[in-house]
Amino acid sequence: MTYGICQLSAIAMRKEDRHTSEMVNQLLYNETYTVLDKTHEWVLVQSEFDRYEGWIPAKQFCAISETDFNALKGKKTYLINKAIAEYEGKLLTLGTPMHEPYPDAVEMPSEFHPELMVENAKKLLNAPYLWGGRSAMGIDCSGLVQVCARLSGLCLPRDASQQIGCGELVYFLQETRAGDLAFFGKEEGHITHVGIIMGNEQIIHCSGQVRIDYLDQTGIFNKEKNEHTHLLQAVKRL
Repeated sequence: MTYGICQLSAIAMRKEDRHTSEMVNQLLYNETYTVLDKTHEWVLVQSEFDRYEGWIPAKQFCAISETDFNALKGKKTYLINKAIAEYEGKLLTLGTPMHEPYPDAVEMPSEFHPELMVENAKKLLNAPYLWGGRSAMGIDCSGLVQVCARLSGLCLPRDASQQIGCGELVYFLQETRAGDLAFFGKEEGHITHVGIIMGNEQIIHCSGQVRIDYLDQTGIFNKEKNEHTHLLQAVKRL
């Protein structure tokens, strides 16, 4: 088995082994991965953090030994807690793991603190939407939730369609708490969007950019457009 580590601020993981293929995820600095396959120009990897698979350019591949790979898994994790922080000439984004204490990082909590979900999501307000993105330079709806959950002490799957399998159902909006997740889709059982409930009938999510909108029984209401943009399917408490 071959192992690697991301040594750039972020590396795009693509669905297929070509530059024109869609980006399905990103590896962040210091995240490790297992090599599943490779060609002359591309490497198929599985992220150790969320088990997501995708192709990265061979030029961006950085190998580590199995001993180092396993040693890193056993180390404490510190997470960048600013939207963007500078480290050794690199721009690191919120939620990037560090293996040693750092001024702009906090130790990942050993227990889940849902109240931190909203606090961390606000740090990414106005960050642009990017399909497959997990950084302040571009992020998608489930990437926002995953990054904020990690900083709050919980490792979640990558996609909204996977995240809905976590936690317990909350049946009434009146019973929701800050940090609960709301899931959306046009068809029942087909989840295409997720956001973090803030309380006070508000939700923070990424649609065009990370933004705050209103939430009701129908779904997300965008006051600027004067319409519901996403239809509510379920609410889960992690």
